[in-house]
Amino acid sequence: MKNIDKMALEILGSKKFSRLGLEYLESVIFWFLDKDESKNVKKIILEGDYDIFRKNRHYKKFLKTLKAFLHDTYGVYQVKNIHKRNEIFEVMKKTKDTTKLLKLHEDILHCHSSSRERGKNYNEIYKKIFSHNKKPKVILDLGCGLNVFSMPFMNLKNFKYIGVEPVKEDVELINDYIKNFGKVYGFSGMGVYGNFFDKKYLKIISEIKSDFCFLFKMTDVLDYGKNDHKRTEEFLKKINSKCTVVSFPTKTVSNKKMNKPRRKWFELMIVRLGFELDYFEINNEIFYLLKS
Repeated sequence: MKNIDKMALEILGSKKFSRLGLEYLESVIFWFLDKDESKNVKKIILEGDYDIFRKNRHYKKFLKTLKAFLHDTYGVYQVKNIHKRNEIFEVMKKTKDTTKLLKLHEDILHCHSSSRERGKNYNEIYKKIFSHNKKPKVILDLGCGLNVFSMPFMNLKNFKYIGVEPVKEDVELINDYIKNFGKVYGFSGMGVYGNFFDKKYLKIISEIKSDFCFLFKMTDVLDYGKNDHKRTEEFLKKINSKCTVVSFPTKTVSNKKMNKPRRKWFELMIVRLGFELDYFEINNEIFYLLKS
């Protein structure tokens, strides 16, 4: 598997993807190799000489597709100055003024495109999500990014937050935040490394019982390159939660409002799977609440 390591390290050498872990990248590479129906690239990579096959046109096409996936599912959500969030967090740890502290939470949420788009709407979003259950005991957040910094806007107490993220550096930040601010805002929890392309992942999430499970803007990652949405369905069947909240963007990458922001394919799937369905739209995002 030396060639896989070399491929992953080469990708990690790019500033855009430098924070992605080696383990995660290797899993993504194997996932793409399994999708190679001709098996040509898989044979070249697993059996060939790296210094020779990296010049092969089939390999170059494969690498281009792989990097496009990493950009669409990770790179596009990152801000240019990734170190800014760490600087903000260090200031947070020294801040006692509650009003200023909340403002710093907003600032750090601004360091990730998804949470930045939600802006000052977190209070309204959580008010609608928790309208039928204001005392959840466990909240599971899959592909959470920096969402842990929105906990103060939930206006909840005495719950456990489990944030699952494939970037180990982000997992460390989540745990550091909970260690420093969990008691301040009345919750406990942990950040957990979760590789969405590891076959064991579905088993792990099925064993975590929760009152709410967040799957914010994650279906495009799960279904990448496919139109059948089978992986999204597989995830929804395995999630062990009383209510699963799935969100989708309502604007295109070029920031244009979608003509039909609701996902009919998703609504039909949910009905077929037997969930109760509700939804609401906030700013640039639509949220579906699936109740089992």
